[in-house]
Amino acid sequence: MTSDFNRNSNPITLMQRSDSGNLTLFNFLEQGTSLFEVSDTFRVEGRSIAALVPHTACNYQSAILYYVINPQPDVSGFAGVHHKFNNWNLSNYTGVIIEIRTHDRNPNMKLIFYGNCSEIRNCQSYESFFETSGERQRIELPFSTFKPYFREELIPHSLPLDLTQLSRFGIQVYGGIATSRKQSGPHNSI
Repeated sequence: MTSDFNRNSNPITLMQRSDSGNLTLFNFLEQGTSLFEVSDTFRVEGRSIAALVPHTACNYQSAILYYVINPQPDVSGFAGVHHKFNNWNLSNYTGVIIEIRTHDRNPNMKLIFYGNCSEIRNCQSYESFFETSGERQRIELPFSTFKPYFREELIPHSLPLDLTQLSRFGIQVYGGIATSRKQSGPHNSI
C-alpha cells in the first residue's frame, strides 16, 4: 500500500473522514500484489474466470480486469479477484473511490469486504453494487452502502460492516438469479 502514485494512475482509494487526504489502497504499481481469482467455479456448472493484470506504459499505470462470465443453467455467474488483508483497520475512512473505465455489455459490478473470516464460503460478505457507464468515471462507494450478504442473499438484520476487522477485499462482475439483469452468454472486458 502506498500513498504516492503517478497522477496518471488509476488507483483504488480510501476516502478520508476529513479533508486531510485519501489513502491509496491499490495503485497497481507494486509488484507481487496478492490478488487471486474468485469465480463461480466452486459450483459444478461454473465456468467463469477473471484476472486482474497490471497495465504500465511510459506515462500511465492502471490494471485491466479480464473476465469471462459463462452463465450457468439458472443464468447466474460471477467472476472477480480478491485480496487478503492482515486484519486491516479502515475505521478512519468513510468509503472507497474507484477510477474505472469499462468496455463491456455487462455494467454490473460490486466491491466486497469480508470481516475476520478465514473461509469465505462460510462467511458473510459486505457488498456495494454499482453500474459502469462504459466511459471513464469515478465511483465513490461510502462504507454505509456496503450491505451484509450470504451467498447472494441479503441478510437484513445483520450487524453492519466492522471496519476494524477486515480480512479480504474483492471486485466482481456479476449476473445471477437474484439480479434483474440476466446473463446471455460469455462476455469479457478490458
